[in-house]
Amino acid sequence: MKKVVVILFISIFSIFAISGCEVKKTNEVTDAEKFASEYSISEDNPFVYSNIDEILKILDNGTGIIFFADSDCEWCNATAKVFNEALKYKNVDKVYYYNPKKIRDKNTKKYQELIEKIKDNLQKDDKDNPYLYLPDIYIVKDGKIIGHNNDTATMNGSVDEALNDKTKKELKDKYLDLISKYNVKECSGSC
Repeated sequence: MKKVVVILFISIFSIFAISGCEVKKTNEVTDAEKFASEYSISEDNPFVYSNIDEILKILDNGTGIIFFADSDCEWCNATAKVFNEALKYKNVDKVYYYNPKKIRDKNTKKYQELIEKIKDNLQKDDKDNPYLYLPDIYIVKDGKIIGHNNDTATMNGSVDEALNDKTKKELKDKYLDLISKYNVKECSGSC
């Protein structure tokens, strides 16, 4: 039995050595690689994983693009693909990604704080309370929301039927417009 185990181990080791395969440690995986794996998009993406405190800080007085989504949601996956195309086109190098599902489902204090900051952009749930439906995108400059889109958050039907080539193009155009608001450079003096 020991011979079989030793031979198996040597065989597996040899395969990795010969093929040049390298096993990445979990902490060596970049945010872009992790996001690509979760959302089935290219590793050439600007998404960085954020926590709720970072998101709240941006909404208080920061600047950035925030993408709220949950990879278990097919609308979020479809949106991530179209949104990433627009981000690439506009050469955006950083988008703050946060999945609020856990804090939303538990209605935590941090979730309530988040809702208070973005409530003017939210739809209501069946109890008439502002609710963060996913996916949801925010463009923030100096703590002010200057753009928002959650068009796919409450779409009905199957993703494949609803997001045909025409609607994907329309959605991408909306994202390009949002990103343009973010990319506008303010100048002091004469431009």
